[in-house]
Amino acid sequence: MSLIRTGPLTGLYAPEYRGNSIVNLLASLLRARGGRSPSPGLRGFPARAFREARRAVYLVLDGLGEHQLRWYLGRARQSPFFGRQPRSVLTTVFPATTAAAVTTFATGAPPREHGVLGWHLHLGDLGMVSTILIGVTRTGMPMMGPDFPLKEYMRLPSHLETVPGRRTLISYGDIPDSRYSRAGLRWHETVACTTLGGLVRHVAAFARRPGRGLAYAYWPGLDSLCHEWGCFHAKSYAHMAALDRAMAGLVRRLRGTDTALAITADHGLVDTPPGTCIELREVPGFYDCLAMLPSGDAREVSCFVRPAKLQAFLKLVRTRLRAACVCVEGDYLVRNGYFGLGREHPALAQRVGDYVLIARAGYAFNTTPPGMPSKFKRGNHGGMSAEEMRVPLFTVIA
Repeated sequence: MSLIRTGPLTGLYAPEYRGNSIVNLLASLLRARGGRSPSPGLRGFPARAFREARRAVYLVLDGLGEHQLRWYLGRARQSPFFGRQPRSVLTTVFPATTAAAVTTFATGAPPREHGVLGWHLHLGDLGMVSTILIGVTRTGMPMMGPDFPLKEYMRLPSHLETVPGRRTLISYGDIPDSRYSRAGLRWHETVACTTLGGLVRHVAAFARRPGRGLAYAYWPGLDSLCHEWGCFHAKSYAHMAALDRAMAGLVRRLRGTDTALAITADHGLVDTPPGTCIELREVPGFYDCLAMLPSGDAREVSCFVRPAKLQAFLKLVRTRLRAACVCVEGDYLVRNGYFGLGREHPALAQRVGDYVLIARAGYAFNTTPPGMPSKFKRGNHGGMSAEEMRVPLFTVIA
């Protein structure tokens, strides 16, 4: 992880796209399976084992940050998997959020290339802020009709598609068959599960099929609990224990299948008590300065500022929000590589805000549309803290 030592983001942490991020993990994994990637590979990745294995799986446990994992291991009486398997620590992408990171896992591309910058994504050419993964606007209306060509519109790259052989997606609920999944995340086979036991069974079944293959498996449970209850609540701890047991069980079921398994996460989270969660529409004059509803996540907010209100916006940030965030120009983030390396997505410049608010420790933001009820989450992510940026990596050769 790279501590930023100069410039407006001093003291925050940046992804290590040159050799120690989830982007680099995907680059090494794809090359090991015969595919291509323009990104540098992951330092220390066991490429030979993943190349020679008949089957390869990368499994993403949403929200399992390294900080939370260490907390769990410090309290667990026994740990059948997390405490027994060696692990390394990677950085995720920026923004440290599910929408950006899972699109990286499904394409092999960093946010700079795929253009998905947050749970709420500004689509200026469609005149909306979308909740892109579930295909609705901020007011809950469908963001497009049934005939809208979402795949052509999103223009998602897919380095994953260069891998020969069958590619399988194993994911939760209706995710595998969602319109977003079908818009550019290209799989020969999709499998849905609704329980941890089902996830383990489906991955084990994939491993026992004949021939070579690559699978991406995803489980969202911990992230949901951390959002609702907090990172260190008893419910979150209990689910980490369930994940621990499930991963140990998966490894037992994979023995003798000639499978290489990588287990990691998309981001970590931080707890933000209600008193430090700021509803931006309640800041007098803030929404008046904007041309569009803000986008992004609770700890990274893209603001699209009316030119005539620029000075008023900067004054509000300086006088009312200075303790809660760092404010930086969106173009600065693009130019300095915080969204990744490589070719820029054609819509990147319009999707990142004129200014981006990056929350300081303990703070989070809501960007609720006027008239709708505010809903504060206890655990949040999207920012540039060590807790959000650092994720574990386990590799197991069965």
